Amino acid sequence: MATYELFVVKELSELKQDEETIVEVRNMATVETRRVRAILSSSPKKMPDADTLWIRWGRGYKHPEPWAIRIVEDLGSLTQSFE
Repeated sequence: MATYELFVVKELSELKQDEETIVEVRNMATVETRRVRAILSSSPKKMPDADTLWIRWGRGYKHPEPWAIRIVEDLGSLTQSFE
């Protein structure tokens, strides 16, 4: 299972739950940021086969409980390559 981070500008209520939405997430293993179509849930128990999603606010504050994310479609990298 992968672990991702998602940065929220204002409130958790900005995030759509239990339906497909497009978000930008950072893969914690590769530090690569990707735009994805995904289903999010604040209750990982609802999506036991999903990956782990940590929510952070703009100033770096980390939500105390992990969320769940199931990526439906990868829409591409936002991480710039310098090769």
